[in-house]
Amino acid sequence: MIELRQLRALLAIEDFKSFSQAAHALGTVQSNISAHLSRLEDSVGAILIDRKSGSLTQEGRAVALRARRLLTELDAIDSDISGLKNDVRGRVRIGMVGTVARWFVPPLINELSLRHPNLKIEVAEGTTSALEARVYSNAFEFAIMTRPTNTDELAFRAAFEEPLVLITTKEHRLANREAITLADLDNEPLLLPPRGTQFRDQIELIATQVGITLQPKAEIDGIRLLASMAFDGFAPTIAPTSAIPDFMVERLGIVEITGLPPRRVGIARRKRVAHSAAVKTVLDIVDEFFSSSKLAHRYKFPRGIRQIP
Repeated sequence: MIELRQLRALLAIEDFKSFSQAAHALGTVQSNISAHLSRLEDSVGAILIDRKSGSLTQEGRAVALRARRLLTELDAIDSDISGLKNDVRGRVRIGMVGTVARWFVPPLINELSLRHPNLKIEVAEGTTSALEARVYSNAFEFAIMTRPTNTDELAFRAAFEEPLVLITTKEHRLANREAITLADLDNEPLLLPPRGTQFRDQIELIATQVGITLQPKAEIDGIRLLASMAFDGFAPTIAPTSAIPDFMVERLGIVEITGLPPRRVGIARRKRVAHSAAVKTVLDIVDEFFSSSKLAHRYKFPRGIRQIP
């Protein structure tokens, strides 16, 4: 018979990539984690963890996917009951692209602590592709990201859009221009996301249409890291305005790129899921942030952001 502690042990191994770290996270010892896993493997009749690599087998991933959904539903029971008593409590796991997390997490936590002090959130940064996989596997209740590719399983609602700009040092040849087109970057060494990412593919499509070649000096999957390297003068990059902290604005060359559509960011969540009272509460507050000019002004959203009704 499968026990909940066995499933929690499997998920902890998947999350922390080692038996010892899984034991630490669950407040137990490594021998217990090993015993729980062995019993679970006996129950399902399959090896779930490759002992050499420490990664889940195909059977392990299948069990983990179901286990996350099962444990989420069980955890939701307490949240729903407390919600009926007007005392929403629980823990909600959220993923965010790094450029949004930088400025959005502090006001979100502040608003939650004012309205629902017994409701806590766990936030993890990631690229859109990584966040999409974790929302699908139930590691996150929802994520704030660009549009996912798996729209059959994930619902997406755009919340805001922001312009794309060239970020470079003050000394760069284009730094003093008010605006440029993508053609001005023909064969310019740039920091770019890898091919196959949504952001890169969008830029490449427009570059092809205007007949220019984007020249990557380096390819990095993570807009926040791209922007940080541009701040340090490694090479220019194309990024949304939210990637630039206020204190860096005067130190950089920030140039509008005409002809590039803005980046759209929104909320991705699984379809056909009955969210707990805690998740619904957090989603409502996130929606309020992106639909209420009052909250946006109170917390000073980054420049250039345009809310989508």
